[in-house]
Amino acid sequence: MQLFSETWAQAYCQKLNASEAYQKAAATWEGSLALRVRPDPSQGLPQGVAVVLDLWHGACRGVEVVEGEVEADFVIEADLATWQEVLEGRLEPLTALMRGFLELKRGSLAALAPYAQAAQELVRVAREVA
Repeated sequence: MQLFSETWAQAYCQKLNASEAYQKAAATWEGSLALRVRPDPSQGLPQGVAVVLDLWHGACRGVEVVEGEVEADFVIEADLATWQEVLEGRLEPLTALMRGFLELKRGSLAALAPYAQAAQELVRVAREVA
């Protein structure tokens, strides 16, 4: 299944909804999260692409794949190779954020901090889909 495709995004949302660990960890999360791949014409992504998740109290209420710029409460961006490393378990997201491989383009780390466990579950579930 191709990362950041419509099929992958739908499977991700469904797996989040089936995850009791995510539901518990994200019980108070309200807002949208975009996982965005930076533009890269050599990868067939001239405008970039994002998976935008509508997250609400431990549920994924919806998901869409958006080309180009994206609107979301939180936007995390990286090149495709970095996302592949994260989703294949070869690079931890926190390490990637601290080293600048993943970049929080919208939202703040302070606002995300209370949801650290939910963020870990988001990554764990994404790895299952990938």
